[in-house]
Amino acid sequence: MADQIQSYKLVCSGGLNSNENHLELSDKFSGSATRLVNYEPSLYGGYRRVEGYEVLGGIDSTVGGSNGEGKVLGVFVYQNEQYGNPYIIAARKDAGANTYSYYKFLDNVGWQVFATGLTLSHTVSSRSVEKVRGVGFSLDSVNYMAFADGVNNGILFDGLNWTFVSPSNTGQSFAQAGGAQVVAAPSLVDFFNNSLWFAGDSAFPTKISVSAKGGGGNILDFATTSPTQKNLAQQFEAPFKVVQIKPFRNDLFIFGANAIQKAFQGEFLYDTEDVTKNVGCIARDSVVEIGGDLLFLAPDGFRPVAGTSRIGDVELESVSKPIQVLLKTLIERQTSDNISSCVIRSKSQVRFFIGDPNINVENSFGIIGGLYDKDGSIKWSYGELLGIRASCATSEYINTIEHVLHGDFDGKVYRQERGTSFKGSNILSVYETPFLDFGDTEQRKVIRKLNTFIRAEGPVELFLTLSYDWGDNAALTPSTYSQESEGGQVKYAGLNIDYGAANVLYGGNSKPIMTTDVQGSGFAVSATFVTIGQSEPFSIQGLVYEFSTAGRR
Repeated sequence: MADQIQSYKLVCSGGLNSNENHLELSDKFSGSATRLVNYEPSLYGGYRRVEGYEVLGGIDSTVGGSNGEGKVLGVFVYQNEQYGNPYIIAARKDAGANTYSYYKFLDNVGWQVFATGLTLSHTVSSRSVEKVRGVGFSLDSVNYMAFADGVNNGILFDGLNWTFVSPSNTGQSFAQAGGAQVVAAPSLVDFFNNSLWFAGDSAFPTKISVSAKGGGGNILDFATTSPTQKNLAQQFEAPFKVVQIKPFRNDLFIFGANAIQKAFQGEFLYDTEDVTKNVGCIARDSVVEIGGDLLFLAPDGFRPVAGTSRIGDVELESVSKPIQVLLKTLIERQTSDNISSCVIRSKSQVRFFIGDPNINVENSFGIIGGLYDKDGSIKWSYGELLGIRASCATSEYINTIEHVLHGDFDGKVYRQERGTSFKGSNILSVYETPFLDFGDTEQRKVIRKLNTFIRAEGPVELFLTLSYDWGDNAALTPSTYSQESEGGQVKYAGLNIDYGAANVLYGGNSKPIMTTDVQGSGFAVSATFVTIGQSEPFSIQGLVYEFSTAGRR
């Protein structure tokens, strides 16, 4: 009599989980992953392999060409509504000089220098420009961008003209923007409540400068002050070194390494109040707005500002507990200035990049986090990024199209969510399930078949390996299996279609299941899926094991 075949269903959900023990993972989090490389939480459920990235505009040129050297210091999108179409701006050091320049990207042309009238020092004393930060805003029908680099005065651009926001200026005109209330070498800049804010001057690390409020040129004025008049320029001090400033709803949050405050408009001047005195931000470029909250990297993981403010300093408010072990290792190995981040709004997703010039691109690490609906509540799901080395990053809409951009240490700017390769190189993806005991750790299972539910967007080949008994070296590990799917919908090569051509699919795989006959037995089993190539993205949505039972331990 044949053994009775049983089945076990796993729905891919929850993302990377490097924190729970094996039994918890098997019993409660079977749909999570113990390794999840270059997969993102899919909008349609499951884990979707990430899309590729390519050199911006397909023009394989560095920012500044032979006139530039080193990494990309910053990348931005300038909306430019008053003068034409939006465009992309990048900053990079000048070759063989102690200066740097701003460039704009032109379609079919590449990078063109356009910051004139400014001499931007790259190094002053012991300070060098490691990153340029910027903010775009609109006032009096003019689209501005303000920049801060930690070495020079703040910089203001109105679409045609560039000027320093200098402490020695009067603040009475664009060319004279600034005044005595502005810090001289800010590394942080933002726009809040119709005022321009600067902070992060290494010589005055606790000081925050606020411009006069409103239109009519007031935002250029950091000179005027009066304790009995509202909406004038102001400078005040935080009780700690300022790591980051970020507006959110009706407040501007001020992050320190061990505390957080928020600034609000008082009767005349801005005032502050404590959010927490025991938790702070350890990476200034980790602060992002997503999911109706501000997310930041604290010593114990990623935290939301609203939750921290509401609940206090409780560790449970960390939204990254499943990857706590991974984050701890990351924090110990990297400096906070190496971290960049961006939000992909169309996917409710955030990406954190670890930029290290001493690590090659293929081994460069990052974290991808996405929001998903779990039983009517919003949860976080994480995965690993491997193969994106970012010195800076941003994401903005140009007209109606979201652009996800990062600069690299090779001096180039890349656009993510494009193509099927990492700038021409293969994409490695790994999904490893927890060890599953199917509800009984003492019962040996003979695995007969594995059904993989997949949503393919094109042809894809997956390599499957089964491991038994929690990785015991004595357990037999079967050979690697190959699973193939034609996937996707009908594809047309062009007007003159050769229906026999390899790049034309006119049926695809209507069956969303890849079935593989497998071998092996053990008390627990884990499946690992690996792809390496340049296929279209695909989503692994769930697995069904078919097995029979053997003897008990």
